[in-house]
Amino acid sequence: MGKGKKEREECMLKNGGLLLEKRISYFGGRYSNPIRNFSIQEIQKATENFNGNLIFNHDVGYYYKWRKGSLEGRVICFRTIFPSFPAHVQTVINEIAVATQMSSHKNVLKLLGCCLETRIPILVYEFSSCEPLEKKIFDWNEPFPWKSRLKIAYEIASVIAYLHTAFPRPIIHRDIKPPHFFLDNGSTPKLSNFGLSIALPEGETHVKDDPCGTFGYMAPEAFPSGMYTEKTDVFSFGTLILELLTRRRASFIAQMEGVSMRKFVEDHIENYGINDILDPIILVEGGGILEQQQFQAIYQLALKCTEEFAEDRPTIVDAAKEIRRIQRYESNALKD
Repeated sequence: MGKGKKEREECMLKNGGLLLEKRISYFGGRYSNPIRNFSIQEIQKATENFNGNLIFNHDVGYYYKWRKGSLEGRVICFRTIFPSFPAHVQTVINEIAVATQMSSHKNVLKLLGCCLETRIPILVYEFSSCEPLEKKIFDWNEPFPWKSRLKIAYEIASVIAYLHTAFPRPIIHRDIKPPHFFLDNGSTPKLSNFGLSIALPEGETHVKDDPCGTFGYMAPEAFPSGMYTEKTDVFSFGTLILELLTRRRASFIAQMEGVSMRKFVEDHIENYGINDILDPIILVEGGGILEQQQFQAIYQLALKCTEEFAEDRPTIVDAAKEIRRIQRYESNALKD
């Protein structure tokens, strides 16, 4: 390697490190969870020189890919973010800054390190089964018991609540959707992809930024105005609940039908009844009064979370408490 090229690379890494330090400070954190800097040789060995057969998930827009690999006797996974993704360098830095602060939470896919020696940044995570949540929801051949859906909904609400409340300034994820969760053994959802996360300015109740997120999950105030609060994530969460109930994809409905997931479900129920839109598996399981009450309670919560105006939505903390109440109601009923 020529001296000039080596110096340029060293400067790039140094400047990137300084920028990362600034981003961690911006999110109100610190290097509380040190991560490892992997070499390109380690990444190549772990991924069998980027073997395409090891890819187990990718973004619809092909902005990133996930690969399974093995390093030092441990199964891990790698995420590559491509330059075609807008502001991909800042996205990687955001991911590292937030993920290092969130890694202690059981519902977060733990970031182990990164490789900055490659043209395309590579992030390294734990591999804990890593079944994509979207496959569990939208693959109708996948068994998906009602209790598992309740558990997943509660734990997703809990990790979003942690993001909103555990730091000096609330952090808004801005892209809550099934592809950003993986299921560990036992259907434990693990959140990933913090690249679009943004912190509320100190003393402020909202932040204004360029609109971002995924069409179909974005709250009305986020697009086109770019206004974000914690309630923006609540809207996305409510949309995800509706997906859990119906196994219909919100982004597809928004694109093909031109309406929100909430509007689509409400119109279906009004015209054809709730049985026409609910996942048939739920209908088979839900023959009892208890299950029907749970479905109705979760559905009503989803409607509250997807209200048009942010002030009419509950906090994610209150949403988590409501789901917990519904779960405990089931347990108490079984005791009686």
